Amino acid sequence: MLRLAREDELVTIGALFGPALEGYRGTAADPVLSAYLRDLVEGVRERWKVSETYVAVVEGRVVGSVAFYQDVALEGWSNLPAGWAGFRALVVDPAARGVGVGRALVEQCMARGRDMGAAVLGIHSADYLSHAVELYDRMGFVRCPEFDLAAKVVFPTDSGADVTAIAFRYDLVAEPTDPRTVMEPGSTT
Repeated sequence: MLRLAREDELVTIGALFGPALEGYRGTAADPVLSAYLRDLVEGVRERWKVSETYVAVVEGRVVGSVAFYQDVALEGWSNLPAGWAGFRALVVDPAARGVGVGRALVEQCMARGRDMGAAVLGIHSADYLSHAVELYDRMGFVRCPEFDLAAKVVFPTDSGADVTAIAFRYDLVAEPTDPRTVMEPGSTT
């Protein structure tokens, strides 16, 4: 089930990022990855305040989350064009990977973008985040390198590691997506 996150779930969301990123350790990108992890964990509350933060709940447990922005300008650091919808901080518990949790969260962002009339859904990722990049490729996102960013500008480190935050876009169509029920926090069916 997907629904809007509750404030009392923000610590749980933050706790998902460490295990989800652990499998990407052991590269020259580690210093940037550490800075990125700090940003993800420390920024959960701020993202929740300015975005629509969704959670995926399986058997009563939060196993994934994403922050949807009606306008990427609300992210604060994105260089994607103002007016594009976007999402950030997509995370899936490694134990819940491979069953469609990430896809469902991204589809929710697509549906919200369409609902609000956005023409484009834009995101940044990194090559080494292979699970995410493979998902975006499978879902039809297109690279837009003109909006790539040097990660060291966004997540400064003293290491000199140079990782690129790679940009993707998904052109939204006016057609509605499959119906999806997103429940308000605390509601039951």
